[in-house]
Amino acid sequence: MKTLKKLLIRILLVFVALLVILFLARNFVARKAVEVGVTKVTGFPLEIGSVKLGLFSSKVDVHDLKLMNPPEFQEKLFVDMPQLYVDYRLGSMLKKAPHIDDMLINIKQLVIVTSNKGESNAKKLKGIVSSGDSSTKYSIDKLRVHVGTVTIKDFSRAKPSERSITLNIDATYNNITDATDISRLVLLTVMSQVHLPDIGIKMDDLKKGLGNAADTAGKAAKGAADTVGKAGKSVFDTIKKAVPGQQGNK
Repeated sequence: MKTLKKLLIRILLVFVALLVILFLARNFVARKAVEVGVTKVTGFPLEIGSVKLGLFSSKVDVHDLKLMNPPEFQEKLFVDMPQLYVDYRLGSMLKKAPHIDDMLINIKQLVIVTSNKGESNAKKLKGIVSSGDSSTKYSIDKLRVHVGTVTIKDFSRAKPSERSITLNIDATYNNITDATDISRLVLLTVMSQVHLPDIGIKMDDLKKGLGNAADTAGKAAKGAADTVGKAGKSVFDTIKKAVPGQQGNK
């Protein structure tokens, strides 16, 4: 009896020790999971500063995300994202059909790059020019997107060019489902506001399968453009000056 009691105590101690290790390492494990997940979805490598998991809540707060370009691009950075926040329903995760109540994508800088071979980094994002069906079913009640600055770098010309446009645009989307590719939705939000040079992506391609979310992107961008216009400085005029020959590009 004493031997059995000692064995049970040892098993209990090992179990408790494992729980402590998992608790202490939960943020590290979550950070690796986010890095692998985003890289798989976008096809681009991701670097993360930190991840915080709610101890008694289903919240994930990720800070200092850097989505990096593939090696064929002269510019290393694609997206500088200070924060990615997700409030999800735990039960939905267990059912493999994630239900997210609230998601925030805070983009400080988006760098659109055209390589010396004439290829844009935006077009290389997985699924960016197709409406494709996601193999993972998910839903998002509210998606908030903030985009601070868009930088355009073109290495395809003899003399590389670089321009930055400050947007500080905010858009909110409701009732997002797996039919909506978030990468395309974010890029649509930007392109609805900024007339980019030819990067091999058309607005109509981005809108495919986005439904009402596409209309919301346009309205959010129009509101931001009106604000800029009242200030006497049109973002569109800035782009026309920065990119020759793009005055009529839609």
